[in-house]
Amino acid sequence: MEIVNKMITRSFDLLLTPLSGHPWVGLIVISLFTGGVLLLVFRYTSNQRGIRRTKNRIVSHLLEVLLYRDEMSVVLRAQARLVVDNAKYLGYALVPLIFMIVPVGFLLVQTDLRYGHRPLRVGEKTILAVRLAPSVDLDSVSLSTPEGIAIETEGLRIPALHEVDWRVRAVTSGRHELGIHIGDQEFSKQIIVGDVSGRISQARVNSGLWERFLNPGETPIPEGVPARSATIAYPSAELEAFGRPMHWVWPWLIISMIFGYALKGPLRVQV
Repeated sequence: MEIVNKMITRSFDLLLTPLSGHPWVGLIVISLFTGGVLLLVFRYTSNQRGIRRTKNRIVSHLLEVLLYRDEMSVVLRAQARLVVDNAKYLGYALVPLIFMIVPVGFLLVQTDLRYGHRPLRVGEKTILAVRLAPSVDLDSVSLSTPEGIAIETEGLRIPALHEVDWRVRAVTSGRHELGIHIGDQEFSKQIIVGDVSGRISQARVNSGLWERFLNPGETPIPEGVPARSATIAYPSAELEAFGRPMHWVWPWLIISMIFGYALKGPLRVQV
């Protein structure tokens, strides 16, 4: 998973870093890529001939209902066949939809990594939450920060969650590294402040395939360090559309569908 995450994350960095100052342009590029990739997955994992035949039969049944609407027996028979062929069509679509889960998952994670949250503003406060292994003595955990970050509170120790939380304040812009000390061991968590472009990693995690899949923005916590995760509570980011704020997932979904419909002819995909 780590190797796959690195490859995909770096590919997205190369694609989107030049567009970091233009979120709408970057989102349109991702949507175009999404539409093309999913169409190709659908094409090569579905029964294209079966879909074409089934769609033609569905159209013919609809024409039967329209042309013979005065013949009740013909209409009922056409409607029954319409139900059967619609079920067949859905069955043909099921297999490619299963194959689409993996690329859609990576696309969602990588897009949210860049458009889901914004950096802290200078003077803004947030919470650093460090989840630890059950064997760790919470009193042995401490935090050190660079000059660009100020610690606002002592660590809040929560034994029931095996967690220590600090409130920190952004002082200067940039990419800063917070030092988290567990006895004589240490690891870092990145925190981003100001007008800094690129991906924003909320959490740095240690174990768990699923957690690593969801948090590819930073390398995993080193093996042997008894920490499960370190999480920064970044504010949510919003795109402006027609003077109103909007979460990135809605324009991504709509634009991807538009591109998918536009490309199905050139790519010769029956959907």
